[in-house]
Amino acid sequence: MQNIPFAAQQEQVNKFLQANRALGAQMDQMQGTTRAIFDTISFTTRSSYDFFSEVTGKATTTVNGMPATNINDNRFEPGEGMVIKEIALFNLDDQASPTTPVNMNASVIGLGLINVYIGNNRVVKDLPLFAGQTISAINNINVHTTSTANQNDLRVLGFRLFTNIVIPPQVQFYVNVKLPVSGSTGAAGTGLNALRVYLKGYGKLFNPRNNY
Repeated sequence: MQNIPFAAQQEQVNKFLQANRALGAQMDQMQGTTRAIFDTISFTTRSSYDFFSEVTGKATTTVNGMPATNINDNRFEPGEGMVIKEIALFNLDDQASPTTPVNMNASVIGLGLINVYIGNNRVVKDLPLFAGQTISAINNINVHTTSTANQNDLRVLGFRLFTNIVIPPQVQFYVNVKLPVSGSTGAAGTGLNALRVYLKGYGKLFNPRNNY
């Protein structure tokens, strides 16, 4: 993640603790940490995908040799949680002979929408993927080279949220991505094999030393 001022970091911590206190979860003594979670979905004929909703068992599977996810459930254990500060998407080849990935910064893929759900509440509503691009950016965090020949520099969309979004412990969450085309539709979908969604921010880990 990008470096941010100490005051902004403290704001994340304070909102996280206040939100959990309101839910009756005392998280003050838990271990603070930097948290980044991800989930990967291979594209089919659909145009709408729910990330993190079915991660059980996926941690042991791979997409092109890389783990499909780094969590085991779409809810955090007691004593754990996080603040979403950044969302990033990565176009990942999942074929035995990878094709040239679609340029996510100059394609119709950028017309897609992101929705984030925590519990029964939609906390991010129809946020365009263009928000993470270099042209129509809203607080984007992409850093690209000037060469368009290096496709690896064009496979990522990322942006920092202006609002700290808290995921409390034991509350289900998922990210829905809607695209204007399916992953296997004509030229618009060529090279779009799998999409990985990252949620990054401040987190808390269970600390048993203050609970026994």
